[in-house]
Amino acid sequence: MKITKIDVFLVSTPFVKPQTMAMWTSYKKDHVVVKIETDEGVFGIGETVPLVAEFGEPVESIKYVIQDWLAPAIIGEDPFNFEAIFDKMYKAAKNHLFAKCAIDFALHDLVSKALDIPLYKFLGGKTRDKVPVSWVIGIKKPEEAAKEALDFVERGFKELKLKAGSDWRGDMERVKAVREAVGWDIAIRIDPNQAWSVARAITIIKKLERYELQLVEQPTPAWDLDGLAKVTKAVDTPILIDEGVRTPEDAVKVVRKEAADMINLKIGKIGGIYYSKKINAIAEAADMPCLVGSMLEGNIGTAASAHFALAAPNLKFAHDLIGPLFRADDVVKEPLKIKNGYLEVPEKPGIGVELDEGKLETLKYGGRWAMPKVGR
Repeated sequence: MKITKIDVFLVSTPFVKPQTMAMWTSYKKDHVVVKIETDEGVFGIGETVPLVAEFGEPVESIKYVIQDWLAPAIIGEDPFNFEAIFDKMYKAAKNHLFAKCAIDFALHDLVSKALDIPLYKFLGGKTRDKVPVSWVIGIKKPEEAAKEALDFVERGFKELKLKAGSDWRGDMERVKAVREAVGWDIAIRIDPNQAWSVARAITIIKKLERYELQLVEQPTPAWDLDGLAKVTKAVDTPILIDEGVRTPEDAVKVVRKEAADMINLKIGKIGGIYYSKKINAIAEAADMPCLVGSMLEGNIGTAASAHFALAAPNLKFAHDLIGPLFRADDVVKEPLKIKNGYLEVPEKPGIGVELDEGKLETLKYGGRWAMPKVGR
């Protein structure tokens, strides 16, 4: 079997309602969808959803990098030769991890389809029976956050993540309101998205410990591992590093500096499942648990990530794989199901979702400011 063709599509999918975090408010997500074909008629689909303000790689550049640099390097290769493929992509274009993630997901879909098995079996089989997910609440008034939290707890979610930011007093009020609304049996974590200084992070986290936070995610700037290490050592609440880890080399630095208690395997920014497995292995060897984060991918990226979450060892807590619930529309024929706080991983071959090629035109990317033509 040989890779014969790689097609790249740019789409935008609208959110049901705007989502606010420390750095911006989003109304939609711009995607890159990839389809890899072979000489035996088997194909795979992948997706990547960049966060340009944080990591760069707008969708236009991802399409260019794939078409002009990565695809020429791997067309003709056996899709099962992951080591050779990723070595060729590394030599063709350094970094560009979001572009590589789209190809990674498509390759994993393709090879597991070729074997006629769900992806999680190709990844080693189940290490747990189902995939728990956390509900993510954007920055909003405390009473609004409390109402949303209670609503999703009633829908079966057992873990909640609250976005935080520069208004640390507002963050504290939001945590207080949510804790009082949902009680003490629901896990609550917060994610300031790098918005706090080291000193402020230590002060705020200590004040919040009365609310028994499950963890705090990336409170300080991603580049400052020494600062994050100070926070980790100064507080009792576990610290989850996110933006500070994008490569296996980053993970090694975190372990050596004891900069965090756990790692967020946000697969899109890491470059796909291939690299996520390597980082997870490093973390496991250092007795650091991981969880699977999300770039709020659509159903394609979320499905691929869910198979990894089902198969990978060393994963604790609920994962942030709720991107499909944020969307008013998507490019698959049948969306994933999330019920009672768990994502149902498809048992079909590959990642288990089917591309609706008509939606590639309906939801076609029209530029940074263009909104998708939903329902047309």
